[in-house]
Amino acid sequence: MLRYLKDYANAITAVGYIFAAIGLFLAINGHVELGTAAMLWTWFLDHWDGHVARKTKDRRRPGAADFGKSFDGFGDFVHGILFPSIVIILLGKGSVLSFVAVAALIMAGAVRLSYFENVGLTADAKFIGVPVSYDAPLLALLLLARPMFSIERFQISLPIAFIILAALHVTTAIKVPSIRGRAIPFATVFAVAISAVLAVGGNDAKPL
Repeated sequence: MLRYLKDYANAITAVGYIFAAIGLFLAINGHVELGTAAMLWTWFLDHWDGHVARKTKDRRRPGAADFGKSFDGFGDFVHGILFPSIVIILLGKGSVLSFVAVAALIMAGAVRLSYFENVGLTADAKFIGVPVSYDAPLLALLLLARPMFSIERFQISLPIAFIILAALHVTTAIKVPSIRGRAIPFATVFAVAISAVLAVGGNDAKPL
């Protein structure tokens, strides 16, 4: 099994999982900003693995592409669904609204990832509905805006934002371009910059 990780694209995905584990560990231990900063690295690496896979498709070992497709899909669930759900529960202090948001996000995320697994992108390389990969960046931006809210208002605003996002995950009314080619470096710079800001803020913040 581990031989598939010798593939360049799959190796990048594996590094992303390491950052995901760091992010989950930090968030569960009360360092939500630091955890989100780490998860943003998982997010941009998720785009690079696809880019490398496309560039090396003629040189990949037999079975590496099929393995990578599933390997990458589990990563999408971790950074796009599982991690935001944990943060919503932690910051929402287990409220009923946070439960509704998490239930909606998990269901919509599972439906969306299953749909994408079978249907894929449109002919013009667009997603139908909003992909789950938008969840981690949105969470990061909301956390940056958290000082502008009272604690009570943020505990309401965060789950509502993700309830709306869950609905957008499964809508067929919109199409979203995939992050490819020249967009990947911009996404990387965005992720590194926002993660740095969150890390600085996270170092100053007290654990939950």
